[in-house]
Amino acid sequence: MKSFLFFLTEAEESKLKHIHHAEDRPLLHGSEGFNHAHKALLQTHEHIKSGGNSSHLTMKYDGSPSIVFGHHPETGKFFVASKSAFNVNPKINYNHEDIKKNHGHAPGLVEKLHAALNHLPKVAPKTGVYQGDMMYTDGDKKETKKGVSFTPNTITYTAKGEKGDRIRRSKMGVVVHTQYHGKDLQSMKSDPHPDVHNFGQHPDVWQQSAEHDTRNIHYSEKDQQEFHNHLSAAKEIHDNNPKMYHFTSPHHGDANHLATYINQTVRTGETPSAEGLKKHIEEKYKKLSSKLKTPAAVGRKTAEAKTHTDHIEQHKEHYDNLLKMHHHLQQSKNILVKNLEQHEGGLEHHIDGKRTGPEGFVVNHAGEPTKLVNREEFARANLLKVRK
Repeated sequence: MKSFLFFLTEAEESKLKHIHHAEDRPLLHGSEGFNHAHKALLQTHEHIKSGGNSSHLTMKYDGSPSIVFGHHPETGKFFVASKSAFNVNPKINYNHEDIKKNHGHAPGLVEKLHAALNHLPKVAPKTGVYQGDMMYTDGDKKETKKGVSFTPNTITYTAKGEKGDRIRRSKMGVVVHTQYHGKDLQSMKSDPHPDVHNFGQHPDVWQQSAEHDTRNIHYSEKDQQEFHNHLSAAKEIHDNNPKMYHFTSPHHGDANHLATYINQTVRTGETPSAEGLKKHIEEKYKKLSSKLKTPAAVGRKTAEAKTHTDHIEQHKEHYDNLLKMHHHLQQSKNILVKNLEQHEGGLEHHIDGKRTGPEGFVVNHAGEPTKLVNREEFARANLLKVRK
């Protein structure tokens, strides 16, 4: 029989899907999530050791907006769209009038879609549907002492030399990271291994492959040993605490309390703990209660909060073990990211004038992507930007 806490959890859990951080997977999906994260991290480790270049390991680009484009599987006509291409009532743009009609409320998006419709047909294959990150349009580029720069979102990218010259001459830039397969848009399935080699070349469109080249990365024996030490520590906690996932499961899942608490610790820099999770939940319910108008409603929210915090206190050891395991997974991932950042894809990266690494990387394991991100740097900057 499910407890009241489980019913509360089911009501709160979000259905939104996105690419998960490797270390968060056990907090979202329990033991199965740990196994996936463990294998994805090991796969990345082996990829770096072997030195290669494939779509199984890609660099994340901080582009905006995300553009869906290609030839419609049913009409054969070329189109551009935002992610709304896959809505029940999709917004498909075959011409500039469609863009104005479908997106006139968002002038920034309209400008980018106009540019995409003008220039992507010059390079897109004659068939297929693709998705990529828009890096810039013609007016977004700026000349600096370091080269030509553009800031699609949080990161400012700077290119020098021949790459800088190609970007200067171009009218837009795009990084294609996904291809779709299917007979119609609604049933199409994503493929993280797009055949970018089918794309043509044109001076108006700068294209960058998301595939990450690890051939020139120096992965020291010391870093490899440290990676294994943290990954082994995480697996030891996983193996020795089989009940841990059951007792912490009321707070697993996308947008549930563990997930939002981890994001809070990224913003604040605090070390995650069971006590910290309790305080996070208490503060969340205080904010919710402050918006209520009757003592009865406030009382119900207070009781809900107590149900959560009492459960955590009762199973504190399991929550602390889960968060210690999360820490070791994160540390092993950070070692991989530090080494992957040795190759920046030929672009310099800055946030607010400070030199940084790339947004992060994506490992495609068992047909599912997993994020590898330096959360202390990029993710924290992005979360704080959203809150402003």
